[in-house]
This record gives sequence, C-alpha cells and structure tokens, in this order.
Amino acid sequence: MGDKDVIIKTAAEIASKISASAIIIMSDDISPDFEVDIPVLVASPHAMLAIYPAFEDGKFEDEKNPAEKLQTLSKTLYHKVSTGTEYITDASATAFINDLLSGEKIVGVISYGGTSSILVHDLKENNMVKELKACSERVKLNALRSVLSIAMGLGAYGREGKSVGTAFIIGDAEEVMKRSHQLVLNPYLGQSPESSYICDTNTWETVKEFAQLDGVFILDGNGYIQAGGRYLDVNAREVLTKKGLGGRHASAAAITRDTEAVAITVSESDGVVRIYRDGIQIMELDPRVTKVSRYC
Repeated sequence: MGDKDVIIKTAAEIASKISASAIIIMSDDISPDFEVDIPVLVASPHAMLAIYPAFEDGKFEDEKNPAEKLQTLSKTLYHKVSTGTEYITDASATAFINDLLSGEKIVGVISYGGTSSILVHDLKENNMVKELKACSERVKLNALRSVLSIAMGLGAYGREGKSVGTAFIIGDAEEVMKRSHQLVLNPYLGQSPESSYICDTNTWETVKEFAQLDGVFILDGNGYIQAGGRYLDVNAREVLTKKGLGGRHASAAAITRDTEAVAITVSESDGVVRIYRDGIQIMELDPRVTKVSRYC
C-alpha cells in the first residue's frame, strides 16, 4: 500500500470515528476516487500552488550548517501545515455556503510538494461561518447562501467571458429602497414572487444577466428581489474600506451602517467577494482560488 493510500485510508477512518459530515481533499497528487460512506469534496489547490513554491524542501543554501538546515526545514513544514489549516478553514466555509455539509466536523487532507497532512476542522470554530450565522439574525440563511453562491460564480467566471462587478443589499428592504433610486428601469418591477426568489436556482441565470447592469440589487430578508439597477443614496465618506476599492464597496458598506441590511459585493477587478454589516467588512472570499465541489 502506497503512502497516499495510507493517508486516504487513515482520513476515512478518522472521519468515521468522529462522525464527520465530509472529507475535503486539497491536493495535486491524491485521487478522490475511493469508497467512503460520507461525501467527499474536492477543493481547488490553486491558492496552495501559488504559495508553496517559495517554501519547497531542498531550497536551502549550500553553505548552511546542518543545524541551520534543520531549523529552516522545521519552519517550512510548520508553514505548510499552518497554511494548509487556513485553506481547509476557507474551503469548509465555502462548502457551508454551498450547503454541502450536513454536520459540523470535517476531515481535511492536504498534500503538496512531498508534504501531506490530515486535519480535523469544527465549523463551530470557523469565524466565517460564525459571521454568516450572525447575519442570519437579520436575513434568512438560505437567502444569504444563495446570494453568496451567485456572487462567487460571478467572481470566478464573470459573465460570457467578461468580468462583472455588482452588489446585493439584503434585508431592511423598505428602508434601503427609501435611500436609493433607479439608474435604469427596474427589471423586477411587476414580476411574480416566484421569478424574483433568490433561493430558487432557476432564477440565478437571470440574476447573473442583470448583474451586468449598473447599480445594485435590493432584496428583502426572505430573499425576494425588490429591484435591480439601483443606486444607493448614502454618504460614504466616513466609511473605511480597503484601499483600491471603488464607490460600490463604500456605498454598500455605508448602507449597512445606516440600515439593518447586509451587503455582498463582487469586485470587477479581481472577482473577490466581500460581505459588509454595520458599516464594516466582515468577510472576504476569493472564489477564483476557493472552489469546492462534491466528488461523491
């Protein structure tokens, strides 16, 4: 039995003993094709590939003595394990957003560049999941998940090969509508509730198409879209956002400061998805490197 087979077998045994809801594999050399009674999820190793080359084993200066080489190797291995933990944490949050997890325990398998590790992660300790659940005190969790899934799809792939920047303002819709106006004809005016319900995946393609319009989407806390192509009439001068972010992010943050809404933005420049509540950014996800899909 090869090393990789032993790792997979051990991960499966751990998952069974702790009643894990899934195994998440992030690797460039481990096949997820093995039999297990729980879902196996595959996480994109792209972020890992971007970081690890600078910490490859063996890239040590020849003049270093054995003690220095050992110390460097120790630091490298520590970095790989700690970074791998961060990736599994992000991947677990993404899996939670995509409703791929039925429980709170996850077993992660990280393998790259000759180093492999098995991690156990508890969603109860995942800060991103905690923030999402805190937001669900204002808006329905399913509505939040659906908007995030759409936002991450737009961030990762754009629309018809073109980058798309947009924002979704969820909750406290009546107050948000008072503090905004239409830039273009509201595409959801007069639409049936069924065609404007964000939790129905049949509506997602239409939402992605309208995301190319200027302005933002306004949704109520249950996930029904009230308007698209909306401009927020807020004073965003005192709102703090990351340097380089434009007016859309500042306005989205400001509306959450002035209302009980939650805002989700998609950056046109890099596809990063951000969530704002109470005027501050509470979460950031890069969908181009944080991808999780079900294998079995």
